[in-house]
Amino acid sequence: MKNTTSHTVLITGYSGLIAKQISTYLAQKGFIVKGLTQNKKQLSESIFYWNVNEQLIDKRALENVDYIIHLAGAGIADKRWTTKRKKEIIDSRVNSSLFLAKSLKETNTKIKALIGTSAIGYYGAVTSDKIFTEADDSGIDFLGTCCLQWEKSYQAFNELTDRMVILRLPTVLSKNGGALQKIVPIVKLGLASPLGNGRQYMPIVSMDDLVKLYEFVLKNTHIEGTFNANAPCDITNKELMMGLATSLHKPFFMPSVPAFILKALYGELACVLLKGSRVSSDKLTREGFIFSHTKLESILKSVLSFD
Repeated sequence: MKNTTSHTVLITGYSGLIAKQISTYLAQKGFIVKGLTQNKKQLSESIFYWNVNEQLIDKRALENVDYIIHLAGAGIADKRWTTKRKKEIIDSRVNSSLFLAKSLKETNTKIKALIGTSAIGYYGAVTSDKIFTEADDSGIDFLGTCCLQWEKSYQAFNELTDRMVILRLPTVLSKNGGALQKIVPIVKLGLASPLGNGRQYMPIVSMDDLVKLYEFVLKNTHIEGTFNANAPCDITNKELMMGLATSLHKPFFMPSVPAFILKALYGELACVLLKGSRVSSDKLTREGFIFSHTKLESILKSVLSFD
């Protein structure tokens, strides 16, 4: 049943998988949803064009907006990390935040809440015994410094919103695309194997839980600050690959993919695949959010189509 009083949510990065899933879910819950995209083929009565590099935005997108979910940013794992690509990744995040804040100022628009995006990569690509919490410092590698600059860019909204929430996203598992779209075909061929030593942790969350989290954050006005958005389970790369093989009724006997091969294929980007530590989401659960899927078996059941 829809809310009697509708609130308008503007979602940036609308061409991305997460934005589309959140949009569909929130619309079903009674929110009025608008989108900002650089893809002109997506434009409609509720999807508007912007181009951060050219400082262009359709101001209609900002009319009567109550909340903004800011998801814009170039894909971390889409290309090798050349010096140019690293700059693109950071600029796409920082500059889009600054331009969005500038646009709100120019239209004298104040919003009820900004839900900003960051990533678990804030803590750096490291494998250790430490369990990271929101109180920990950022990592000193590329991922850590990128996320730190990303989060600092949200300070531009300090006077433009009643409250601000930053969600540090882990790997999001979805039946509609994303990471599983690349992994599942390999597993279905019977070629599932760990990456490197397979002992690196992989903070994950199901798309089902993620979209519910955004609704939770929007509706609960007491929530402010930065939160890790991973499911409360510690999963290694080997456990994930074995779980996928079991769920899809496929063998799991292939040898590990050596680290040097991944480094040769992906360069510095390989650290995303080969490194990972445990991350706590206790702060989020203390605020009252309840994950529907807290074990790997449950998460995989929610995102896989079984034959």
